[in-house]
Amino acid sequence: MHLSVQEIGTGGYDMQLYGQYGRTVESASRVRRSLFCIGMRGYTKRIAAFILFFWASFILAHPVSAHMNTLGYSNIQVDQSGLIYEIELDLQEVAQWMDVRSGGVFVLGGGNKPPEGEVAWTQDELRSLIEESLIVEGEGQAAELASIDDIRIVERNDIGYLHMQLGYDFAEAADDYSVNYNFFFDMDANHQNFAAIRMGEASKDIVFTNGQQVAAGEITAEGSSSTTVELPNWAVTTWNYLVIGVQHIWLGLDHLLFILALVLAKLRPWDYVKVLTAFTVGHSLTIALAALDIVRLPSSFVEPFIALSIAYVAVENIFRKQVNRRWLVALLFGLIHGFGFAQVLQESPVDSIVLALISFNVGVEIGQLSVLVLVIPLLLWLRRFTKVYTYSNAIVSGGIMLFGLFWFVIRVI
Repeated sequence: MHLSVQEIGTGGYDMQLYGQYGRTVESASRVRRSLFCIGMRGYTKRIAAFILFFWASFILAHPVSAHMNTLGYSNIQVDQSGLIYEIELDLQEVAQWMDVRSGGVFVLGGGNKPPEGEVAWTQDELRSLIEESLIVEGEGQAAELASIDDIRIVERNDIGYLHMQLGYDFAEAADDYSVNYNFFFDMDANHQNFAAIRMGEASKDIVFTNGQQVAAGEITAEGSSSTTVELPNWAVTTWNYLVIGVQHIWLGLDHLLFILALVLAKLRPWDYVKVLTAFTVGHSLTIALAALDIVRLPSSFVEPFIALSIAYVAVENIFRKQVNRRWLVALLFGLIHGFGFAQVLQESPVDSIVLALISFNVGVEIGQLSVLVLVIPLLLWLRRFTKVYTYSNAIVSGGIMLFGLFWFVIRVI
């Protein structure tokens, strides 16, 4: 093989390679592309190994639990003499707290399970939990926990909650109050409690989180109030539920992996738009229906089905060379995922449910798009290297499939 340079009519030069018998093999531009591809083949296994290492690190760094936060609910009535605080706490969190503090063992659902609707702990044990985790003040002075009544077990979305009605007395007639909520953050940093604070005809919605543990405001004899935050109540509600929607994607590993599985398949750019639109339409519809209590499905059905949907999409990515109508799969499974999203809102005591619903849904979309803005460009770049993309798809989809099957089993049993 030898190199020849020939002048062409435009005054430039064309470099060509000739074989042993003088036949043209390919132009120089093709040679450069070929050499680049040959070079990339040497890196294919290295890139695939890096992706495998990254994926394994991700799995090890995250708990196998799909939902990383527990929920609670509060209904607080305030006047100048004190507070009536109705609270509901996740039974398993209470059991874990009691176990850690007392050194005893409480197995929820085990042989020492109390009779239906009864509580396993004494009032003194519950008082210790409350006094350590909830601080109420009026006029800057600690309020007295005067009563713990209506202790019982209730169910919300097939999950058991400990219900209590707490009575707090202020030391003197108060013009302001504060509630410092600190339940379970040492065990679950992502714990959330949805609270409605009512004062006469006025009300305020708040979500207690690890980053927002205090609610405070002024009290007047007429029952009106002004919060210490210079924002109208609708703005506080909008912001709180928008943030919760974003966090539900970022911290909800099952929904996050389902979105990733949807876009891992080789799709045209327009197909990505159709898939994401279909998923958004599906879950937005059922979030609204469930949150407004028009349609309700038990979590014992929804949660295992979500797990199966994750595994199914991952299996399609691995074994189907051509994925057709992915948008339809996204739409149908989006309907089920919407019921999962809506569980956050279904039992929330907020007064502005429509505002909370819209804000939460917008937050979910922001959470999804923030992930996809990073993922889709990376996938489009990897598709330039067929082998790397094939290996990467198999590795990541295989991991997602295992997660989905594992979650299905533990949610069924």
